[in-house]
Amino acid sequence: MYQKIHSVIHVGKNLLIVGYSSSIKWEFRIVNSEGKIVQEKNEFDTAQEAFNRGKLWIEDNLF
Repeated sequence: MYQKIHSVIHVGKNLLIVGYSSSIKWEFRIVNSEGKIVQEKNEFDTAQEAFNRGKLWIEDNLF
């Protein structure tokens, strides 16, 4: 569970969620249009880094 949520945005038909927890640092999570979590990565030092990497992952893998 996140302690902070930085952003929740649509990228195409996908949802990019960036959140923070002290145990995982900053993380991005990608949810597809069917509501399934298709990617999750953590251990980023900043919210912006997690956001950028998540958006790039969507562009490289889901478009």
